[in-house]
Amino acid sequence: MSQVLKSTARKSVVGAKKVIIRVPILRKLAIHAKAVLFPGMTSAHRETYHFYNYYPSIAEHMTQIKNSGTFKNRPLISLILPTYNTPDEYLRECLDSVLLQSYDNWELCAADDASPNGQVVKTLKEYAKKDPRIKLIVRKKNGHISEASNSAISLATGEFIGLLDHDDVLWPNALYEMVSVINANPEVDLIYTDEDKIDSSGTVHSYPFLKPDWSPEFLESCNYITHFTCLRTSLVREIGGFHKGCEGAQDWDLFVRITEKTSQVFHIPKILYSWRIHEASTAANTDAKPYVYEAQLKLLRDHLSRTGRSGVIEKGIITQHRTIKYDVAPVETLAVFVRHHDMASTKKLLRSAIKNEPGVGLEVFLTTASPVDGTVQEELQSVCADKTLRILHTASTLDEWRAAVAQANSNYFFFIDGHSEIVSTNWAKTIIGDSQLPGVGLVGPVILDPSRQTILSAGIGIGFGENGYADMLQGMPFDDPHYSRGLYAKSRRNVSALNAVAYAISKNALIASIDKGGKLSNVYALSKSLNDHEYRHIYTPYVQITYDGILLQIDSIKERQVAEDPYLNPNFNHDNQRMEVKA
Repeated sequence: MSQVLKSTARKSVVGAKKVIIRVPILRKLAIHAKAVLFPGMTSAHRETYHFYNYYPSIAEHMTQIKNSGTFKNRPLISLILPTYNTPDEYLRECLDSVLLQSYDNWELCAADDASPNGQVVKTLKEYAKKDPRIKLIVRKKNGHISEASNSAISLATGEFIGLLDHDDVLWPNALYEMVSVINANPEVDLIYTDEDKIDSSGTVHSYPFLKPDWSPEFLESCNYITHFTCLRTSLVREIGGFHKGCEGAQDWDLFVRITEKTSQVFHIPKILYSWRIHEASTAANTDAKPYVYEAQLKLLRDHLSRTGRSGVIEKGIITQHRTIKYDVAPVETLAVFVRHHDMASTKKLLRSAIKNEPGVGLEVFLTTASPVDGTVQEELQSVCADKTLRILHTASTLDEWRAAVAQANSNYFFFIDGHSEIVSTNWAKTIIGDSQLPGVGLVGPVILDPSRQTILSAGIGIGFGENGYADMLQGMPFDDPHYSRGLYAKSRRNVSALNAVAYAISKNALIASIDKGGKLSNVYALSKSLNDHEYRHIYTPYVQITYDGILLQIDSIKERQVAEDPYLNPNFNHDNQRMEVKA
């Protein structure tokens, strides 16, 4: 857009301000024009995505305003806005973003938490006077974010509650997109969207977070849902709203408790919310709120207690994250099936497996396509010490699975290529802990190159490249500082498939797949069969292996090119597996 046009538009908006502020539709257009004409957007943090790929044009905005009146179901959305000492420019920008919404059946329920800065309440009252949909409660005593949010919820009369932070910006199509989902999925209880971040000036957009569809294991690692989120009001009230004591992680706690009650969760793969980065915000620095860490521990401990599970909560690989290491019954063992290639590699793998797993009993099997002589077995047995090594002659992967079911005493199997080495301690306990969870099919580690620096596979993404699938983040450093890649590489999360180099499965899940599938020939077909029967797969970076062989390419995966991967956001560039945002 030319500088002349920008200048003309700016003068027009400023000159008409006193008139249009009194007319709601003109006020919407003026706010929107300001956002579109003068965004001052720049690329940041090594991203090439452009603001205009996501932000609706004025024409699209007007179409949405028109279409929003034709929705069969027009639920009232109650936006919850707790405030405390909000800088006035941030609060006004936040409130303006609500007034700009193309869907009009909303109410804004604001609760000020006894802000010492009197301007906060003054501004809220000013906006409430302009628009009767804005409700306000002024708390006399500061109760922190959870109590303030519950005060805001007490004002809500809508069917759904939307969570909005006082210094953030809601995109103008956010509620329209939410209501579109509600009309298409009337049973939905929780809806979340993608997001990015804006700087203190509100001009620079960065750190786009393109999320997967509903991923229960990801939510146990971090609050990946964050913004923007709408929840069914009756369910929020049923679970008691926000819990005091989880301040700093109160949204994460709420989402965990909600999803313990429902699986009706829907993801909108569009950026509809901008999270403000400034020096006091969690978006900029989690250490700005050190009590967050204790809140995270509390919410996950409570989650384990409510779900009847036991485990240890440890710090995550990412500083702001946690991970649950589920307890394993002392009687449980893991059957390890090593695909044998050569003596040196197999010895190295066996030593690493035994050395790095002192806490779980291991059954050890060697699978080979051709017989090995007694000398080889004897030499390998010496590496296994007190663990019995058995040889299985298998001509195919399916033969390997059938032999596992017939020969192993363990309830959990781990298949690994002989060119690998296990570098994580307590790896088998971690594998069993995840494999024993209800509904879990495959569990797989992060696969690194021999230097332990570069990722070979962080799960399989469907829809990448020529073959219709690819190893996620292949070729990327494990310690890549890139925002999205770091989250996906270092978080325990769900994936559509796992690489054949190393994966685990429970005996029951494997038996069910073999019985139903019959013709399964590789791990990718097994992944799909399990997905079709509502199993989910877990990628865990808390089990790390190295691999110095050649990653296999499976042609039969091509039949899945048309399939959409729920864990692979459609806004990623699918030409490669770098998890880059489409430009």
